[in-house]
Amino acid sequence: MAKNNPISIVDDDESVREAMAGLMKSHGYHVETFDSGPSFLSSDHRSRTDCLIADVQMPGMTGLELHCQLIADGHPIPTILITAHPDDRVRARAMKAGVLCYLAKPFSEDDLLGCIRTAIERRGAGREPT
Repeated sequence: MAKNNPISIVDDDESVREAMAGLMKSHGYHVETFDSGPSFLSSDHRSRTDCLIADVQMPGMTGLELHCQLIADGHPIPTILITAHPDDRVRARAMKAGVLCYLAKPFSEDDLLGCIRTAIERRGAGREPT
């Protein structure tokens, strides 16, 4: 599995961004972090990101709104939403919108890594394995 393109983490909580980035880097992934949906959207990473991990509840733009904006802009990215406040209605809307995984904090490392592997496989469909 290629680990060349970054996993982008969007979370307004710096400690969560840093912890998840450290975990992903320890597994050999290239990681970019952003403190908001708009900062990710204005970056050049959206066209190169293999997997997006975004917090559901952020000021200004939620993780689900970010996912939907990427689709509307023609840049769909396999998305994992994370939340400290799970809500079945939000989960249902997210899954209907095409979100790959919806994980409630605290989630297991294995659950997150499984979602990332699936996202990268989905994003890399049609690429030659490395």
